Amino acid sequence: MLATAQSGVDFQALNDDVKKTLRTVLSGISIESRLIELSSTPAAEFRAMPLNMIGVVETGLVSVLHGNTVVSVLEPGDLVLADTDFLPTGVGALLYGSESGAFIRAYDRDAFLDEIAIDKSLQCNWMRCVGQHVSLVLRLNALHIRETVGLGGVPEIYPAGSIIIRQGDPADDVFSMAEGLAEVLVNDMAVAKIRPGELFGTMAALTGSHRNASVRALKSCSVIRVPKDRFFELIRSRPSAVQGLLVDMAKSITELNEEVVSLRRKHGDS
Repeated sequence: MLATAQSGVDFQALNDDVKKTLRTVLSGISIESRLIELSSTPAAEFRAMPLNMIGVVETGLVSVLHGNTVVSVLEPGDLVLADTDFLPTGVGALLYGSESGAFIRAYDRDAFLDEIAIDKSLQCNWMRCVGQHVSLVLRLNALHIRETVGLGGVPEIYPAGSIIIRQGDPADDVFSMAEGLAEVLVNDMAVAKIRPGELFGTMAALTGSHRNASVRALKSCSVIRVPKDRFFELIRSRPSAVQGLLVDMAKSITELNEEVVSLRRKHGDS
């Protein structure tokens, strides 16, 4: 698992050990497996993992997407524990893909667990592997939190109906949606929505122009405001942040294009 922030020695040591533990488990089972190919594809075409599978990245780098944010990048030897089977109704699965192409070796989860169940040593190593994997994810989350705090971002609460960004105002800050739901308005017409984990207000900040759209809270929103000079510092010092930014911007452009097409169709029908 690749850290998207400065990780330190403990993260790297745990990262190496969880792969070693997983190799020990896989060497002790004899069930069939299959390769899942993740062709080189943009984030908009990432997909959920199949049902009833446990996997390991065989080649390439695999990006994990939540909402429109890359939350993890898996490398060869990393465990893939898909959440496809276990989510409550209305909760979307994590999406997987690769910018340059990758392969995941997949095992039938039920057969995998059945084989482990008959060998106590395999059981212990599997529990060690899962525990280490969870610890690794939590440490990665802590790195992300420290990264945000280091930028000086302060959460602000906007009640439903309030304006977070007003069209025409100067672009002095970039925003990150921590919780809630908001809509993007161009000339009072809704053209897109902003969900948790997404950056917004970036285009005007990057171009030095005034806001070209308003953002209004549909639900109570917790928003982190980052001054644009610190945002530029983030881009310069942490290239990994650019990937999430590009995903968010591409999504915004796609939604705007879809809205334009929809309006043209309506106009043509009238």
